[in-house]
Amino acid sequence: MPDRPRLLWRNTLTLAGGVISIVALLFILSFLFFDVVSEGRSAYIGLFTYLIFPGFLVFGIVLIIVGLLIARWRTKRVSSDAAGVAQYYPRIDLSLKSHRTALAGIGLVVVLALPFIGLMSYKGYHYTDSNDFCGLVCHSVMEPQFTAHRLSPHARVDCAECHIGEGASWYVKSKLSGVRQVFAVARNSYPRPIPPAITELRPATETCEQCHWPVKFFGDQLITINYVASDEANTHNQVRMLVKTGGGDAFAGPPSGIHWHMTLGKKIEFVATDESLQEIPWAIVTDRTTGIQTVYRSDGQSADDAPPDGTHRTVDCMDCHNRATHIFRTPSRAVDRVLSVKPALRSLPFAKREMVAAIVKPFRSREQGRSGVAAALRQFYQTHYPEVAEVHGLELDRLIEAGEECYDRSFFPGMKVSWRTYPDNIGHLEFPGCFRCHDGKHVNDEGNPITSECSSCHEFLVPSDPQDPSSLPRVGKFQHPVTLEGVHGTMRCDRCHTGGIAPASTCAGCHTTQAQFLAGTLSALASFEIPADPMADSVECQDCHDLSRPTDVETINEACIDCHDDEERFEGMLQSWRLQVDHLLAEVQDQVDESGKPAIEALLGAGPLHNIEAARQVLSSLAGKGEQREQ
Repeated sequence: MPDRPRLLWRNTLTLAGGVISIVALLFILSFLFFDVVSEGRSAYIGLFTYLIFPGFLVFGIVLIIVGLLIARWRTKRVSSDAAGVAQYYPRIDLSLKSHRTALAGIGLVVVLALPFIGLMSYKGYHYTDSNDFCGLVCHSVMEPQFTAHRLSPHARVDCAECHIGEGASWYVKSKLSGVRQVFAVARNSYPRPIPPAITELRPATETCEQCHWPVKFFGDQLITINYVASDEANTHNQVRMLVKTGGGDAFAGPPSGIHWHMTLGKKIEFVATDESLQEIPWAIVTDRTTGIQTVYRSDGQSADDAPPDGTHRTVDCMDCHNRATHIFRTPSRAVDRVLSVKPALRSLPFAKREMVAAIVKPFRSREQGRSGVAAALRQFYQTHYPEVAEVHGLELDRLIEAGEECYDRSFFPGMKVSWRTYPDNIGHLEFPGCFRCHDGKHVNDEGNPITSECSSCHEFLVPSDPQDPSSLPRVGKFQHPVTLEGVHGTMRCDRCHTGGIAPASTCAGCHTTQAQFLAGTLSALASFEIPADPMADSVECQDCHDLSRPTDVETINEACIDCHDDEERFEGMLQSWRLQVDHLLAEVQDQVDESGKPAIEALLGAGPLHNIEAARQVLSSLAGKGEQREQ
């Protein structure tokens, strides 16, 4: 009688591996089915279909093989010739009742499991397309973008609609990108902060223009900006302006205004030399009808010279509306909004100034940030305005709560994200924005610049009667709270408006380095024990710097003569000081080592002529150290 076959496949590992493999295969087939029949394709579904479930399938197959090898090894230990009658896989004989019963049982389990697997596949398929999957599965990574998305004008637009495209190329690209990102998260090797996806997004014609029809955007828009001053009274102001949206298609009117950049008759391209697309030294406008091209450059090269190295782009919606969804509002604007919506909070002295100051402090985590904001605000009012903390406790609590919310929405220390991380190209207040090209420095071969006139994009509305703010508005000139003269009148807005703590509206408010050097308190030169300039307490900045005149040394020297009667003595004094400093610098720079370079940089940044005796002392000291090293 032949030996009964040894059923090697009947072991725990092999059976477990078989179950895992079958279930994984069913899920793969289900996901593939939904992927094929669905109108839109999900890139994230590829993570499951091509990575996670196949991984389980391979794991199950490995368990099957390992179980068979272990069972075979154990069989050989019992009998050396037992391997000849070993059975490695189940054999079905329908003539046997036991086989028919087992097969029917397996079929019943599969039939009962299929609806469950189908439902799970369907739910899983759609979950991978949801905003929760994009923002919460990799919570620590995408938390800043997810938080900003929920508070944006596009909160009801799914992430996948902009970040994932249709067609084979976008489909494969998004799948490969998704797999790479999964491994980066698993290895904790993802960048902090996450780079902006401006160069990776689908074209605006496939995203923005599916809802926003460019032809229908034309004319002017009335914009009202609420602004709260950083003074004790939290003075509330409003700026009203007509933004010349214009149009990009003759169907709605002549192409004009801001949307002229999207005109169907023109094509605008540019080259950016940095990753955030803020430095644009080269741009070209092509007339689609005539083919005439006009090159504008700010790097001093001619139109015939090759474009600079960098990222070459054709202008579309995303080049201006680059933060249309993931908006991290500046602390200043966030607090303006709070105090405009909740006017009762403006009764607290310096509410604007102290909220912004508390929010911008560096913290290691969001939890520390919230508690730090609350502690800073409460401490300020308890120390400087104890009656406010006592009488207006409810308003103070609401102010603290609003400060915590502002911090939560724009600060993510774990991902190194704040309002300064991602430039916003709409406007030009806190970032260069429009001034990346409209700075008056981009000129064509004929010397004609790209316009930088304010009125080309917007006009301000002011009351007809300045004494009556409620009077009918008229088009007028914007009145800056601080008078801007000379070079200050042509500076980019973002040089002062950082979105954080507003500088004091004095010379020292912005030129702190020069003011500290004049007073002998510049920390970078503390080791040299520099003296204060003799005129530090008696002469104001504007006594020497007349902003209505050129800022060269010769012009400033004339101010010296206007005050000092001894014209012969003070004639050319600043010029001689400049020559002395230049001579000392030439000597020192050849001798000083790396340890002395920060002092030289600080001195040059402060302006040596603001404190000539201190400049001589620093340079002489550095020259002396150099001579000692040579000896």
